Amino acid sequence: MLKVLIADDERIVRKTLRLIGNWDEYEMEIVGEAQNGMEALEMIDQLKPDILLLDMKMPGLSGNQILEQLTGDRKRIHVIVISGYDDFEYARMALKYGAIDYLLKPINRNEFNQALCRIYENEQKSKIQGVERKKDALEQIKDKIDTNYMEDISLTNLAEAYFMNSDVLSRLFKKKYGVNITSYINDVRLTQAKIYLTAGYNSAQVSEMVGYHDSNYFSRVFKKYYGISPTQFVDEMNHS
Repeated sequence: MLKVLIADDERIVRKTLRLIGNWDEYEMEIVGEAQNGMEALEMIDQLKPDILLLDMKMPGLSGNQILEQLTGDRKRIHVIVISGYDDFEYARMALKYGAIDYLLKPINRNEFNQALCRIYENEQKSKIQGVERKKDALEQIKDKIDTNYMEDISLTNLAEAYFMNSDVLSRLFKKKYGVNITSYINDVRLTQAKIYLTAGYNSAQVSEMVGYHDSNYFSRVFKKYYGISPTQFVDEMNHS
């Protein structure tokens, strides 16, 4: 749910906004109400709203002063300005600081919900783009494993390199390719290991060549996957 903060010094306006918004339809919930500018800034930092319904004229700090302070993490907030002043300068300032819309009191239900709808649609597009970026990242990660299996590759350092949570990366990779990422790394390495063993390299050499820097660990993983040790694999190849 998108979190909404109402900042308006008029109780009737706050109540009206609660009543006319299609909150459930746009997957939004009102998490707080501020009655003045100072309270609004405090609640922005405490509640981390996604949407701010902001009156331009409030005690403490004006709407413009609050807009000026929406920097850093606060900048991601979608702002709809609610004003009793049909003033071009107010509207210009609001849009300059990134407000989604500038709505006049008394608030028109349709115009208000159209503004909420735009925010909802933008959020949905961002989610889709985020999923697409993750899909692109998964393909890049798979290619990296396929071509750089001999390097120090693991779920942890791949997640760090692509700025993803390890659990999320593991889940998405398995969903896309049907195998968890650690198993895929081992599959690629061990497939290549069999090729090198068949070509005549010994177990210790192959261990280094495919990215296992501990030959004993390599032998254990190899046996776990194929049921025989690298040495037994070579013996079977020589006697076949």
